[in-house]
Amino acid sequence: MAHGRSGTAHKVVSVLLRLGELASAVIVLAILSRFCYLISIAEETADGRIIYAMVVAGIGTIYSFFLCPPFTSLFLSFPFDFVLFVMWLVAYCLLQTETGGHTCSAGWYYNYWGYNLGRFWRVGPIGTVTINGAGCAEWRTVLAFSFIAWFLHFTSGILGVYVFHTYIKLDETVRDIKHHTEKLTKRHPQAHGYEQGIEDQNGARNTQPRVPTTTVSLYVF
Repeated sequence: MAHGRSGTAHKVVSVLLRLGELASAVIVLAILSRFCYLISIAEETADGRIIYAMVVAGIGTIYSFFLCPPFTSLFLSFPFDFVLFVMWLVAYCLLQTETGGHTCSAGWYYNYWGYNLGRFWRVGPIGTVTINGAGCAEWRTVLAFSFIAWFLHFTSGILGVYVFHTYIKLDETVRDIKHHTEKLTKRHPQAHGYEQGIEDQNGARNTQPRVPTTTVSLYVF
């Protein structure tokens, strides 16, 4: 075994953290993707900070999905949790600076986010229509789940460090991985046994003593 001790509490906590990370990333990615779809219809350019947040959300979605199973060996990926923690923190800070403390009353929100998310380009140009809080809930949701995402990844990283030092023996883990890899690379045991049986039969035939043969000559008188 590659684990010094066994436990289930850290596995349950890990699954809950991964599900939270996955949900946060999917929500952020869905809202920002819809916004980018709408501004493409309006033939607007996408803000670079929104594009970065979408990339981080996409990476976070894939990462959290594949690392959700509660296998102790997956806790070795905790360095990547700290990487995603930094990436999400940067994304949150970049998005937060778009509106600052004036979340749904800033000029960027009024003239860009709310205007395009509410499809007000069909009504009139910027500055001539009333937004009336369009897209405010979506923007607050993006900020909230971006914050939750970096916090969850930071917590997953701390949990991974704890499990690594408490439950995992690195040298035995490496040996286990090599052992399972060798087992997977071997041929199917039944086929191998069948071939081995044929080889044994052929070997037995080859080792049987040979009966000397004599040549009989017939002479005709």
